[in-house]
Amino acid sequence: MEYRLRAYRRTNERPSVLRREGKIPAVVYNRHMNEKIYVNFLEFDKVFRKASIHHVVTLELDDGKTIDTLVRQVNLDKRRRRPEHVDFYALADEPIDMYVPLKFIGTPVGVKLGGVLEEVMTDILVRTLPRNIPDAIEVDVSGLNIGDVVHVSDIAFPEGVRPLVDLEETVATLVPPEDVESLEAEAGEVEEGEPEVIQRGKVEEEEA
Repeated sequence: MEYRLRAYRRTNERPSVLRREGKIPAVVYNRHMNEKIYVNFLEFDKVFRKASIHHVVTLELDDGKTIDTLVRQVNLDKRRRRPEHVDFYALADEPIDMYVPLKFIGTPVGVKLGGVLEEVMTDILVRTLPRNIPDAIEVDVSGLNIGDVVHVSDIAFPEGVRPLVDLEETVATLVPPEDVESLEAEAGEVEEGEPEVIQRGKVEEEEA
């Protein structure tokens, strides 16, 4: 999904005045630039509610220039919980490293036998060009049977997106029903065992 936001260069405007006018002071920066700008509060709020930290936001400056950015930091007013300053990181045409969420699709065949899908990873570190950043990376789990495991090497990554983790790392597995019951039973034993230990201590004190 494409996110675009109008931005305006700042000169001597005071941040407090901009905020009263419904604008948000901001900066756009990287190793080669650091420029003061401001954006409209309502326009930014609309984008910020939809875009996450890995989505590219294209700033359209008032001189016609466009800059692809990531929203690096948003400072909120503690009382009103409104953005009062935004840091945009300007992307260059070079690969960047970032975490992208995983999206599990399909219903494992082993679920019919009582298996439970355990999502070991929820996002993954990848390297890609800014223009190739996906909203999410899909992981097809429909073919999983009880005991099956999905490794990073099993994921079909989009073109131009390379994982930066061990290919043998576990992404998801279909846990047998007895394992789920065992874990629940162990949790119950711990909860039930605590009062017993306390009670045992009291008896020893009385005997002493």
